[in-house]
Amino acid sequence: MRALSATRQACLIWGPVAATAVAARSREVRTWEREGTRRLNRLPDALHVPLWTVMQTGSFGAPLVAAAGAMMAGRPEFGRRLAVSGLSAYFLAKTVKRVVGRGRPSGFVTGLRIRGQAASGNGFVSGHAAVSMAICCEAFRSLGPHAWPLPTLLAPLVGTARVYVGAHLPLDVFGGAALGWAVNQSIAAIRRDQTTCSSASHPQRRRS
Repeated sequence: MRALSATRQACLIWGPVAATAVAARSREVRTWEREGTRRLNRLPDALHVPLWTVMQTGSFGAPLVAAAGAMMAGRPEFGRRLAVSGLSAYFLAKTVKRVVGRGRPSGFVTGLRIRGQAASGNGFVSGHAAVSMAICCEAFRSLGPHAWPLPTLLAPLVGTARVYVGAHLPLDVFGGAALGWAVNQSIAAIRRDQTTCSSASHPQRRRS
């Protein structure tokens, strides 16, 4: 029964990732993606610098910077969790990119404007969306309800910025956000299981 429950939980957590990956592997870019990409890409150039700044929340270095900040604040365990969640999402996103093999928006949407350095490699999933969602969810989990803007506003804004600069299609961003959330949920579940096993073993140690 416990194994069945764990399987059901895994399906709920990873189902959105699988669904978006299947859709992306079809190589078909639907009308809503094309139009959504064009509309975001046509937003004013004045937004480039502020959105680029926010976008760094999803970069490779973001989990390391966040972890360093937490450790300097006297919360080393929180720092380790940020680093593990963010870097796990980053490297897993790289793996998904190789498996799915979906290209960048410039290959699907005509008249696209690339802002900044053109992104290379495959497009699905968005690593920035995955990393930002993973560390924002971890921050919300550790800091409590007052940190709700992180996963609900900041992380989605990172994904929006990636579409704005011409680096990703919307489905890439949705898949990345789902991946980051799933990574954080899975790591949290592993920690809970480890804590449960450790607590269960303590009475035995006291009796021995």
